[in-house]
Amino acid sequence: MSFTHEPYEAESAPVALAGHTVVDAQLERVGKVTDVLFDDRAAGPRWAVVKTGMLSGEHLIPLDQTYVDLEGRLVVPLNKSNIKRAPRVPRDHVLTPEAQHELRDYYGIAA
Repeated sequence: MSFTHEPYEAESAPVALAGHTVVDAQLERVGKVTDVLFDDRAAGPRWAVVKTGMLSGEHLIPLDQTYVDLEGRLVVPLNKSNIKRAPRVPRDHVLTPEAQHELRDYYGIAA
């Protein structure tokens, strides 16, 4: 198994990441990317919406420190159980300031 990776290009992230399988830091399958949300201030992709299963819904994961491996999977530096316990994304995929705050608190991200 190869650990060579290349970071995704921010400008093409929505196209490049939609439909990709997501794996955790141990390469365990987590789900599939269904959408990418942008940060208005940074004007770049900030969150991936990941469908983790039929009944578990969609969760947001930060795109910081992620990469697409040679097999085309989005590798995230988190574990599967933390992702499945992460706040769920609203159906419209629009983040309110409160939801953004909840996500930053959950993942320990500075504002």
